[in-house]
Amino acid sequence: MKNLSKSEYLNSEYRKINELFLLGKFNSVIEKSKKILKKNSTQIPFYNLLALSYRETGKILRCKEILLNALKINPNDQSLLVNLGSTYRVLIDFENAEKYLKKALSINKNNIHALVNYGNLKRDTNNYSESIELYKKANEIKDNDPIIIINLAGVYQIVGSFDLSKKLLEKLLKQDEKHVLAHKMLSTIKKYQNDDDHQINMLSVLEKKQLNEYDKATLCYAISKSFEDQKNYEKSYEFFKKANDIQKKIHDKYSISEDVKLFNNIKKIFEKTKFDTYPKYLNKKKLIFIVGLPRSGTTLVHQILASHSKVHGAGELVILDRLMKEIINNDNIISLFKEYNFQDEKIENIINNYFSKINFIKSDKNIILDKNPLNFQWLGFIKILFPNSKIIHCTRSLKDTSLSIYKNAFDINSIVWSNDQNDLIKYISIYLNLMEFWKSKMSDFIYDLNYEKLIDNKTEEIKKLIKFCDLNWENDCLNFNKKANPIKTVSIAQARKPIYKSSINNYENYSNYLDIFKKIDEFKVE
Repeated sequence: MKNLSKSEYLNSEYRKINELFLLGKFNSVIEKSKKILKKNSTQIPFYNLLALSYRETGKILRCKEILLNALKINPNDQSLLVNLGSTYRVLIDFENAEKYLKKALSINKNNIHALVNYGNLKRDTNNYSESIELYKKANEIKDNDPIIIINLAGVYQIVGSFDLSKKLLEKLLKQDEKHVLAHKMLSTIKKYQNDDDHQINMLSVLEKKQLNEYDKATLCYAISKSFEDQKNYEKSYEFFKKANDIQKKIHDKYSISEDVKLFNNIKKIFEKTKFDTYPKYLNKKKLIFIVGLPRSGTTLVHQILASHSKVHGAGELVILDRLMKEIINNDNIISLFKEYNFQDEKIENIINNYFSKINFIKSDKNIILDKNPLNFQWLGFIKILFPNSKIIHCTRSLKDTSLSIYKNAFDINSIVWSNDQNDLIKYISIYLNLMEFWKSKMSDFIYDLNYEKLIDNKTEEIKKLIKFCDLNWENDCLNFNKKANPIKTVSIAQARKPIYKSSINNYENYSNYLDIFKKIDEFKVE
């Protein structure tokens, strides 16, 4: 075997390590990339592999650090600029994300990766028309690229252009029938009849194609939905149970005790806090937070309020959640939220940090609506930081809620507690306990809105909701489904329909298959 030149050797090593990256073996990539860089410290491709592997393993700040250091070697390397831009986007640092992505595009306006990532940034900040244009431009340069197609189809669903999305997804599946995300996205906007060709195709792919575990789970969720449309609840259960079991294995290191510890810690922080002792910080923008368990009617309430002319429906923002998770792990900052232990300047810095990110979201309206349901965890912080905000707490039959959580697919690393029935029940229990704690501390701050009451008495409940939010009445709030507000949710097609009663007591269709309903009866809260 002839001796390889240095460039041939590095190219060979890059191909091997990149293959490991594609297989998800990130720790091996980190180890091997470090060895290469120790002897070849100017090799940019290995910095990218190293940084992105750290990002995939959750060490995103380490990823950012590596990319910034690599950029000193070559400040105009487009791959570094794009990866840094996408990393800042994940960190919710929208300003820096835009800075680096625009720089990459200034060097090469036809850089596909820069266009797609800039489109992702525009999508995340609710600039959907700009996002679509960026994806379209990328698609013109490189037709039939799966990443471009899937992103464009996704944003079309958000804005309600389901026919355009369906056309793109079907095109992609003709190219690659193993593209499980395309199957999943298509399933959310289809209504399945018996002997549906797409259902048959999904079953065939699951049986005959070699899929990784995550793809199997994703496809099982889609198949489950197709059987539920056909009212074959036994088959629907079989596939969403299989999907959850797979995801449970993927997250085998997760323990519900992590959430129990977090909730207990939160209560400990605020157990002696007297919220009235804090100064009333005045925020330029008014905030409305819709909270509760996932699948408890938060999207419906969001659509109603977002139909008001003065309200910008920002969807399910992760900004506050990320900010709070940084705060909760910082003892010096946490001390600011305990009784009589606050400093105006530090509190105001947190507020300004939050609004610097919120202001990046395109809106000319002064009331911002955030429907991230898990913000119920942070109500004590919200009360101090944003005292003039409104909290809408959505409640729904716990049996229907738990079923809907368990049978639907969420982002792979979110609400991991939903993949195990015992974890799900435990989480519901600690959620109820934390909400009782918040109400004991600040009951007037929280408005309870029950899903079933909203369905049964639409006009009356919506009027009470609008009044609580200090908004003037507008008939558009009653006819919310006629307005084309963007929607990011699991049930993206259902959310655009008028209020319907078919989702009430849906759990009865699965009562013979799931144990969680009997355990919920023990809560004695329904």
